[in-house]
Amino acid sequence: MYIFMMICYVLMLVNLVNLTLTGASGYWHFDILGASHTRFALFMILIFTITETVVMYFFISTGKAIKSAIESGLGKDGLWSRERQLKMRLFPQLMLTILLVGGWFIHIGAIENQMSPVWVHHLIFALAYMHHFWSLMIKNDSFKEQLSIIAELEPEQEPA
Repeated sequence: MYIFMMICYVLMLVNLVNLTLTGASGYWHFDILGASHTRFALFMILIFTITETVVMYFFISTGKAIKSAIESGLGKDGLWSRERQLKMRLFPQLMLTILLVGGWFIHIGAIENQMSPVWVHHLIFALAYMHHFWSLMIKNDSFKEQLSIIAELEPEQEPA
């Protein structure tokens, strides 16, 4: 579980670097490792979507394990309430981040086909970028809370 969580953190860092590079490339018009803004953005959106999906999977799978543990008597019912609150706080933000970054990526096509002003693209990027930072803080807090819930599960007592 800890290795899986650490993989999530590494992927989130890669996302942040990729998103920053892609935004800078679009604003200052430079290539990244020989790739144009659009081509690097395609790479970025693939990695971004995979990462956000992996993070969701972490919380879904550990949440399922927590629920099973509580149902078998290894924890108090209040832990499940905390787990549900955590998911209600985290998942909408994850989905909004995917929507904003995905919308910004799709809007690249509108810009390249001169169907929309560039300032709209910059505005969408700024919103997506700021929200991504916000969601990183929420994800970090959620990882901490998830580990706290797991730590409060009581191991089975061996019969004497």
